[in-house]
Amino acid sequence: MKLLMTLMGTLLTFFALTNTAQANNLDDLLQKVKSEQQQNHHKNVLRNDDFSKDLQYWQDKLASAQARLNLAKTQAGEKGALFEDNEQTLTSLETELDLAKGNLGELFGVVRQISGEFADSLKGSVISAQYPQRDVFIDSLAERKALPSLSELEQLWFIMQQEMTASSKVTTFNTKVLNASGVVSEKEVTRVGAFNLIADKQYMVINPESNLLQPLSRPVPINVQRTLNNWLDDSVQVNPFYFDPAKGDLLTILSHTPTWTERIKQGGSIGYLIIGVLFFGLLIAALRFITLGKESIKIKQQLKQLEANPNNALGRIFAIYQTNKNQTTQVLELKLEEAVLREVPRLERGSSVLKILAAIAPMMGLLGTVTGMIGTFQSITLFGTGDPKLMAGGISMALITTVMGLVAALPLLLIHSLLHSRAGSLINIIELQSSGLIAQQAEAEVNQQMQAIAKHPLAAKRSVNKLETHDLVI
Repeated sequence: MKLLMTLMGTLLTFFALTNTAQANNLDDLLQKVKSEQQQNHHKNVLRNDDFSKDLQYWQDKLASAQARLNLAKTQAGEKGALFEDNEQTLTSLETELDLAKGNLGELFGVVRQISGEFADSLKGSVISAQYPQRDVFIDSLAERKALPSLSELEQLWFIMQQEMTASSKVTTFNTKVLNASGVVSEKEVTRVGAFNLIADKQYMVINPESNLLQPLSRPVPINVQRTLNNWLDDSVQVNPFYFDPAKGDLLTILSHTPTWTERIKQGGSIGYLIIGVLFFGLLIAALRFITLGKESIKIKQQLKQLEANPNNALGRIFAIYQTNKNQTTQVLELKLEEAVLREVPRLERGSSVLKILAAIAPMMGLLGTVTGMIGTFQSITLFGTGDPKLMAGGISMALITTVMGLVAALPLLLIHSLLHSRAGSLINIIELQSSGLIAQQAEAEVNQQMQAIAKHPLAAKRSVNKLETHDLVI
């Protein structure tokens, strides 16, 4: 019981002390609130004073701006009225100018039109290489909005007359030239009318970016270069010369024409094989022409002599005849036919090979065409059709191999025909001579029989009956 009373007394004491501390904290909070209210009131008073001062400042600024605005409006009105007066004055002056110009207005239009057309003709003109900066004046005159002066009209006439006069002359002058490396140097240039420019034995063109002369990107063909060299070396004799009325464009196109070597390279490996077939056929044809030529000479010599010479086909036929001329006509005929059959393959040797090569060449060209088109379609599949250069290789191979195959087949066919005809003529001579020998032998036998009949009529009659009986049995 005592313990309970002691615990209750302790709790009452604790609650009393806690209430006292809370009361002290509330008083302090009240005092702090009052102090901050006083401070805020003091700050508000200061802010009101500052705002009153700023309001007066901005009111002054507003008054000044309104004054400037009114002044600007007044000035704008005055300038608007002045602008309207100037417009009216300008209109009246333009009317007076049109009346004063009269025919000069038409002249001005004609000058602008002629200047514009002449400016187009001066672009890339080879004469401008000798007389530069003319196009600047002509272009300014074509774009002029005011009447040209008399001196400008005279200058326009002078430049046009200069262009016409210089187009009929061959002159030499010094000017700046770009070499292949892009280095500028002073060189002597020959101008041939309004067509060509020549320096260092080369055709020159005008670079459109720098307006300087430069050689063609590729050399011209050999025949064109040869005429240029002959013309430069001999100034007295009349020599052929290539003129370019397109101011260098035709020569540029001509220089980019592929040579035979480049065309063969475009044909690829199949093109080289076709050339190999052609040369192989030509080699065989050359050997056969030589062989047949020698054989023809020997046969002609054999025709002029009676003694058989075994170094030629006809001589060997004669030798067989002389060896077997005591045989019957039937036996001799078989012997000669056998000899002729042995000689024919020797004379026709190589003809079948040429015929096969002539048939193979266009087929190889067709193979190259198919191969080239396959490459072209592969390029289209991978890169599309935007850049034609990617397809140029396959198309070139497709076209060039076809041409090469035909070019190889045509001479081989012609040569095969010539060799066959030549061999046929020699075979015809051999057959005619062998037929003549057989006829001669038959004639000799008939003569012998006639002589036997004349000497022994009865025996000849029995022999004739036997021959008739033999013929009936056969």
